Amino acid sequence: MVRLKLDQETLGLSLLMERISGVRVKDCFRDEDVLYFVVSPGYLGKAIGKGGANIKKIQTELGKKIRIIEFRDNMIDFVKNVIYPLKVAEVVEEENIVYIKDPNKKTKSLLIGRDGKNLKLINRAVKRFFSVDDVKVI
Repeated sequence: MVRLKLDQETLGLSLLMERISGVRVKDCFRDEDVLYFVVSPGYLGKAIGKGGANIKKIQTELGKKIRIIEFRDNMIDFVKNVIYPLKVAEVVEEENIVYIKDPNKKTKSLLIGRDGKNLKLINRAVKRFFSVDDVKVI
């Protein structure tokens, strides 16, 4: 498990999410247009809220899209949560590299994203909690 360092902005965003949803946030990070919150196992539904109410409220307050990821101690399960709703054939770890395997070209292209944006995000999320060298789609 990697030790996380949080800045003032991240702490403020986490506290906002905790205040609105009543769920403890393990981590918060962002890319250009989306805020990602990682919550403890079993609290995803409560974090989202009835009919997505909590997400809508936070999105309105911050003016940003929100995505919530449920944490798992098992790295393979965590990777599957990060890439949800996409389903893949297999996720394996070999020699400190995580391989996401799927025969479908459309799924692979969605995982990688334009200019590798989605794959970079997957890498970033996984490396925040687990000591891995890389995440690859094959």
